[in-house]
Amino acid sequence: MAGAHVFKLRFYMAGSNWPTNPFQYRGKGAIEIGDDFVILRGSRHRSFRMPRREEQRLRTVDIVNVVASGSDVWFDVLGVKEDLTIGFSVEDAATADRIVALLPARQTAAFAEAHAEQEVFHDRIDYWSPSTPVIWGLLAANIGIFALMWLARQRYQTFLEGPLRQLFALNPDASAILQAQQLVEWGSNYGRLTLKGEWWRLFTSMFLHGSIWHIGFNMLALWQVGQVTERIFGSVRFAGLYVLAGLSGSLASVLWNPHVNSVGASGAIFGIIGGLLAFLGRKDSGVPPTVVADLRGSMIPFLLFSLWMGFIYPHTDNAAHIGGLIGGWLAGHLLARSIHLPERA
Repeated sequence: MAGAHVFKLRFYMAGSNWPTNPFQYRGKGAIEIGDDFVILRGSRHRSFRMPRREEQRLRTVDIVNVVASGSDVWFDVLGVKEDLTIGFSVEDAATADRIVALLPARQTAAFAEAHAEQEVFHDRIDYWSPSTPVIWGLLAANIGIFALMWLARQRYQTFLEGPLRQLFALNPDASAILQAQQLVEWGSNYGRLTLKGEWWRLFTSMFLHGSIWHIGFNMLALWQVGQVTERIFGSVRFAGLYVLAGLSGSLASVLWNPHVNSVGASGAIFGIIGGLLAFLGRKDSGVPPTVVADLRGSMIPFLLFSLWMGFIYPHTDNAAHIGGLIGGWLAGHLLARSIHLPERA
């Protein structure tokens, strides 16, 4: 197209933190912006076959709701049967702003309302809680303790005598027994000890994990759910929410099954979700309606799926999950505040 502007970009297939596209493009591509048409060029991923180079020609008059966030760009395309949302990343924020300036500035009423409320919401949490130090501290504590426990196990097995070393090397059950004993020594929620006066285990067990998959899933969930929750509650209140929810989950776990040897941060994580849902239900929360709908729409399916998976897999401590959820919901009401900005002269 004569006089068209061409920019290099990158497409993604999926991911909660990436802009997705409906054309199944992946990797490097390009966008060509002209007066009448916008052309997207990319490689369509195909299972068990080489990717195929394709291009999509879009009418400029059909493009609405263009927005940039850093180096990511999104826009909607109005269609006869369905509307499409297209997203991609460019090399830097300046390039993203240039693309936004070249595309139509028209916005639908629903998008304009949602975008304005998103801006208000971010202004409010930026004012009250510009950073998330508690989340970083919790991630460091959980991962650090897991690493120390792994090093301690390796050191113990290194100093074993020949026959015992072969036993642990060849017998998975022996290693599992060693790991279970180590968890008890480091403060797991072991019913026989917790109920006999070692109540501190309700707290310490929140920072212990049994496997790399266990801690990996929990820390990913904590990072995704905890960031926005800490910024809404504030760091001090969020720390209180995390502890109260975790203690509720640990208590529910040991009361439901006194013989349990329970560890993990999942009770506290479910409590964070419960606390956030409690906060969003308050009329004076200061969270705009469209943001409330978005957060509920992402939290509730994750919550239901996680509880369902807990009932399917027998070794999942669903009592801790449900106890943490209820405790977090109650603590959320107790610790909630309004994020409305104070009036300024």
